[in-house]
Amino acid sequence: MTRTRDVVRFDMHQRVQHILMASSFTVLALTGLPQKFDDLGVSQAFIAALGGLDSVRLAHRVAAFVMLFDCLYHAAYLVWLLAVRRVKAFGMVASLQDFRDVWQTLRWFLGLTRRTPDFDRFTYMEKFDYWAVFWGIAIIGGSGLVMMFPVAATAILPGVIIPVAFVAHSDEAVLAVGWIVLVHMFYAHLSPRAFPMDRSIFTGRTPLSTAREHHPRWVARLTEDASKGG
Repeated sequence: MTRTRDVVRFDMHQRVQHILMASSFTVLALTGLPQKFDDLGVSQAFIAALGGLDSVRLAHRVAAFVMLFDCLYHAAYLVWLLAVRRVKAFGMVASLQDFRDVWQTLRWFLGLTRRTPDFDRFTYMEKFDYWAVFWGIAIIGGSGLVMMFPVAATAILPGVIIPVAFVAHSDEAVLAVGWIVLVHMFYAHLSPRAFPMDRSIFTGRTPLSTAREHHPRWVARLTEDASKGG
C-alpha cells in the first residue's frame, strides 16, 4: 500500500490484458451478431457499411486471434506470478469466505441484516466474471477454430462437429454479450458504488477511501503488511 491517498489494484499487465480483451470482445460482438441475425435490415445495413461480408468476417477473425493471444498472454502472466515472483496465493480462486459473502449479501437483499460483506481485494462477483471468461473462451474459441479450419477439424473429429460448433459458437456469443452488457457493465461501472465509472481497471489505482469502503479486508491486510515491513 502506498502512503498516498490511493492504492494499486491492477498492475500494468492486468490493465493491458483487460484492454485487449475488452477491445477484441467489442469487435467480435459488433461483427458477429450481424452475421447471426443476418435477416434483419439493421444487420444487412451494418455489414454493407463495413464493406460487405468478407470485410466483416476478416475483422471478426483478426479480433478472434487478438483475443486468443490475450489468453496466452494471461496464461504466461500467471506462470510468471507463480513461478518467478513466487506469489503464494492467486486472488481469483474462490474461497469459503466467498460463499459466506454470498450468503450475507442475500440476507442484506432480504433486509435481514444492515451490513453488506466486508470484501477482500476481489469480490465473489468479480471472481465469477473472471472464471466465466475461461469457459466462454473454451466454447467460443474452440468452436470458432473448428469453423475456421473445418477440413483440419473433420480430419480428426466426426463431421457433425461443424453444425455443433456453429450452434455452440453463436449461442454462447449471445450469452456472453448479454452478460457483459446487462451484468458486467452495470456492476463494474453503473452501480451506485461505481457510477459513473470505476477507473481502476484503466489507471490501476483506486482511492484509499473507496478501497476502505468496498474492500476493507484487503486494506486491513495491506495495512498489516506495511506495518510488518516497517
